[in-house]
Amino acid sequence: MDRRMTAAAIRRLGDEALAREPSLGTLLGRLADAVDDGRATEAEGYIGAIDARGLAELLAGAHSRFWAVLEVLRNVLVFAPIAVTWFGLSLAAGAYADMLAARPDLVSQPFLLLWEQGFGGRLLFNFGTLALIDASLIGILILLSFTLHLRSELTDVAFQTSVLLKESEIRAVLGQASSLGALDVSGPDAEAILADMAAEERRIYERASEREG
Repeated sequence: MDRRMTAAAIRRLGDEALAREPSLGTLLGRLADAVDDGRATEAEGYIGAIDARGLAELLAGAHSRFWAVLEVLRNVLVFAPIAVTWFGLSLAAGAYADMLAARPDLVSQPFLLLWEQGFGGRLLFNFGTLALIDASLIGILILLSFTLHLRSELTDVAFQTSVLLKESEIRAVLGQASSLGALDVSGPDAEAILADMAAEERRIYERASEREG
């Protein structure tokens, strides 16, 4: 693979990354230009800034915005029932105090009963409504957790295999960029780098095959 072919391979990776993470796509595009033009120092800096594993996860779809939003929503909802309950209790306590101030004879009535009755119209939502809101939030939380867990269980092996294979492709391309004169490596050193990259690619492929099997 010559310099031009290596640059083209890097540009293809950049095009894939551009839709998911524009900054990485731009970085890969600049690396391709540096490799194509033989700008050794610049290419070396770009290659050092690229995390092959992270890029592979990105291109394989690890950072789906939809699932990321669902996960954030699930994490936030963990605290929602507690927040809603204490907010409701604070309102109920205020309404209860106002009601007793107006009608001291109701002091013997159970707090929850008065709350369920709306404290004589002083509170918009009663105890049953608050309980329903809490139950709904907990139900949504359970559903989100189950959905995220199911997705993880069903896609984890296939996804990890895809990531490993993509990582091997990225490392191979970066290895070519490092060895085919982009970084001004001499013959024996270039051969050593290529040998190391080939061995690494074989190890990654074997790990992917084991996971897939």
